[in-house]
Amino acid sequence: MSRSTSEMVIQFHETIGDVPPRLIGASAALFGSRLYLFGGSMTIGSEQRVQSDLYVFDLELWKWEKLFPAAGDPVPKARCFHTTDIWKNYLVLFGGVGARDDSTQSDPELLQDLNDVRLLDLSTRRWLPPPPLPTASSSAPAPRPRHAHLSCISSNHLYIFGGRDILGDERDDVWVCDLDKMRWIQKERYPRALDASRACAATSRWHALTPPLSPLRPGATASSISNPLPYSEPATPDSPCDIYLYKVRRALDVLSLLTNGELKISPARTAQPPSLRFPSGAVLGNTVILAGNYSAASGLAIWTLDLTTKTWTHIDTGELLKHGSWTNGHLWHPHNKFFVFGKRNKTLASIVAAAADQLVIEWDDVAVVDMEALGIYQPPAHTLDLPSQRRALAVLANEQRADFAFVCEDGRQIPCVRATVAARWPWLEEQLSRVSGASAGITSGKRTTITVRQTSCTLAVSYPVTHALLQYFYSLALGTALQRAPAVLSHLLLVATEFRIPYLQALALHAMHLALSEATAAGVFEVAASCGCRSLQIR
Repeated sequence: MSRSTSEMVIQFHETIGDVPPRLIGASAALFGSRLYLFGGSMTIGSEQRVQSDLYVFDLELWKWEKLFPAAGDPVPKARCFHTTDIWKNYLVLFGGVGARDDSTQSDPELLQDLNDVRLLDLSTRRWLPPPPLPTASSSAPAPRPRHAHLSCISSNHLYIFGGRDILGDERDDVWVCDLDKMRWIQKERYPRALDASRACAATSRWHALTPPLSPLRPGATASSISNPLPYSEPATPDSPCDIYLYKVRRALDVLSLLTNGELKISPARTAQPPSLRFPSGAVLGNTVILAGNYSAASGLAIWTLDLTTKTWTHIDTGELLKHGSWTNGHLWHPHNKFFVFGKRNKTLASIVAAAADQLVIEWDDVAVVDMEALGIYQPPAHTLDLPSQRRALAVLANEQRADFAFVCEDGRQIPCVRATVAARWPWLEEQLSRVSGASAGITSGKRTTITVRQTSCTLAVSYPVTHALLQYFYSLALGTALQRAPAVLSHLLLVATEFRIPYLQALALHAMHLALSEATAAGVFEVAASCGCRSLQIR
């Protein structure tokens, strides 16, 4: 990647507000556009003290805010080397190492491992009381206290992997907690020990699915679905997403939850992954993202694994991430961006603590990598399944119950049902409510002119574009050959951007990413620039 390109893909921001201090063993999790950071150990004088401070970082303002508990709130014990995850509307905290109950003022850092599960209600930002975790009636007791473990949440289950005890002995187990029932339900042996300095776990809340192609049959029309787009489907308790476990010894395992409740652990059938220290990972679409450091002098490296082709790719970031103390990566899923915290004028070597498995994390700057600009993103979700799409297109083609018409620039009309289109296009519904008489009309638009009357909508675009737009309003998809023609896609993106059709815009961007080639690059760049679609424009 050239320097100019990498500078467009990676942006740096200086954080403001109540910037947290340098911390060892803090943990953070992202909910919407806000990152919640809890705990960690900081230097006070010549001593390291564990903390129970809670911070929130606004990714839209690049601003930190320190949150103070309400009087009487059951704040968790101060700790470090714990984990945090997001479940529903809660921040889920597990384990770590904290001060013992018998610590004294003269010896405040008598430490103990923890194994509690605590929840922070993110709507009120208040800690819930410690939940009782029954053990006698459970199929598995509570896990032994630990720190430096891995964790992630898939559906309603919290998974805990490995870690260490207070003496430094490694754990080689997997624990599963049912968060709905707040009880531990399963324990499995893991083939090797895991700890957070040399491993990471990643999963997703979405399946990325590719429907089979449907070759056009003899007699097929422009309304036939021949090439449905890949799409996303939310994970459910009956269909959870796989968990990917990376180890610094260049191994990647896949953990699957079978329908009978058993865990299946198998090695990923890929080439060997890179060897990265202090790794962090995420799953975006059909891609695993892995970030970490080769050595203290190498800066941050980012690799991706395409789960379809099973190939690893190094993201060339030029010189931008070779300088600075970049660590602690997170995925801003709705925006297809991967970001890491650090300090631009530091080096990794300067923040590695005396113990080789401890990393001091700094929060002054954030580097944001636009993954969509690299062709890595979460496809839009399905609204209608394929059979429903086909039925909807048949209704449009047969002009059933038509009481409205879309008129293209050459005067040809396509009959349709006004209520169907207006319900799926709020802008049109708003214009129709303002039209006073049968002959009156409202004309709008800068790039594309649209005139709305009580019985028609006239668009200054060609018949194919008008037809493709109506196909979208009926099927809520872009699966026909007509809709996927490059020139038609470009016009659909322009119309969707100007007239506030966000789902059509997302589908058009998705289709243009998939169709991008040397032949279409110039046209895609021009349309993306006109519509303010920066990620597609960069690509």
